[in-house]
Amino acid sequence: MNTLISVDNLTYYYPQEKNPVLQDISFKINKGDVLGIIGPSGCGKSTLMLALSGLIPHALKGDMHGAITILEEDTKKSSMAKLSQIVQILFQSPDSQLFALNVEDEITFGLENLNLPWKLIEKRLENTLNEVNIMSLRHRSIEELSSGQKQRVALAAILAMEPKILLFDEPTANLDQPSIERLGQIIKKLSKKHSIIIIEHNIEFLKNLTNRVLLMNKGKIILEDKYDKIINQKEYKEIMLPPHNTKQVLQKLKTISFQTKKKPILEIRGLNFTYANKTKALSNVSLTIGKGDFLGIIGQNGSGKSTLALNIIGILKGNGKIILDGQDIAKKDVFERTKSIGYVFQNPNYQLFEEDLEKEIAFGPMNMGLSKAEIKKRVEEVLQIMHLTEFRKNDPHALSVGQKRRVSIASVLTMKPEIIIVDEPDTGLDHKTARAVMNYIKELNKAGKTIIMISHSLELLAEYCTRVIGVKDGRIVRPEEVYKEY
Repeated sequence: MNTLISVDNLTYYYPQEKNPVLQDISFKINKGDVLGIIGPSGCGKSTLMLALSGLIPHALKGDMHGAITILEEDTKKSSMAKLSQIVQILFQSPDSQLFALNVEDEITFGLENLNLPWKLIEKRLENTLNEVNIMSLRHRSIEELSSGQKQRVALAAILAMEPKILLFDEPTANLDQPSIERLGQIIKKLSKKHSIIIIEHNIEFLKNLTNRVLLMNKGKIILEDKYDKIINQKEYKEIMLPPHNTKQVLQKLKTISFQTKKKPILEIRGLNFTYANKTKALSNVSLTIGKGDFLGIIGQNGSGKSTLALNIIGILKGNGKIILDGQDIAKKDVFERTKSIGYVFQNPNYQLFEEDLEKEIAFGPMNMGLSKAEIKKRVEEVLQIMHLTEFRKNDPHALSVGQKRRVSIASVLTMKPEIIIVDEPDTGLDHKTARAVMNYIKELNKAGKTIIMISHSLELLAEYCTRVIGVKDGRIVRPEEVYKEY
């Protein structure tokens, strides 16, 4: 049988939602296909992936019409146990699917639940560790790993189940360029024995991997064709931005300053940080950030970028001095620091907790003691900028990853702190929405706010930053040392 997946007139409503997130979706996946799915943030891509994996309707009930047939199994009537041996999904955030204490236990968990003999489990474990090149991580704690390493562990865990179909939801979202290259090579290798579906905002990643691409908008498939044809269609150009020219971007980056020319607002002096497992993440870091800087920080996964940011906000505390407006804040707690420094996490789930989106965005200003009129003004402003007005009464946790990202940024921006740290601001966002978010941050910078942006995106660094530094092996380096990896 050549057809592995058949999607017929699929329509889906989330619980208590009046409007469908998927509308009359139909397509087929044949043996050996590598299908790309693209479209604006919130268009229904991730929901479609959940339906293809069987999580809709088994884990997320909602209201599902139409049918998905996978190897003659109707996903409505089949069980998750049966479907999980046919199709496996790699989520955008690996933290959402990792739960074991160490790498080996994570990879073998599913196999043990299938009651396989240990000799076979051991064989599959070693095969998958080698396949994704993480044999050196076999006995490591999950908590010690970088986001890129966690992703490869999650991939190894699903490969060990030996499914026929692999689903990738935004696989490049948290990766540096070398990791993206490695992932592309892995997917090419996997495509020889698996059918693969990839949701991706990094359109260029799909160019040499896919044999077909679906373009979605507002819950519908509006185009289906080869990559080169899709990106030249009128419908694509109306809702998406064209792919980037990396060589031009790199040339522009070379003109951006490494040093600040402005009066210091934040100084880091001799900062060292070592994790509990004795991994040294920061080594004698000294950095001066000028008031009004738009500072970009680039570095490979695990280089120390996020560790540096978490030390600045006070979630992690290393040895050294952190001086804000002339005062050493090294001993001040997170609450004290957030009055002047806002932090937008790479994973938006870490900072969402209110029951509806409007309350989430208003929470910070309310705790600052602002007037109701000022709170309302700020909330309305960011709802509009972030294209979130229609979701104002929605549960933030029920939104797509891209929508959650916009909410997490909005909840910090409404407080208008003097310094705003954004960790990978375009995660889960299409290029157009990412630009809308970044343009708002740029306006804050023009108004005098200091921005620190951690990003793997050369395009964002080149377009928005007034200076760029690199982080390598826990040290501050000139960005050229990192650019050469691209």
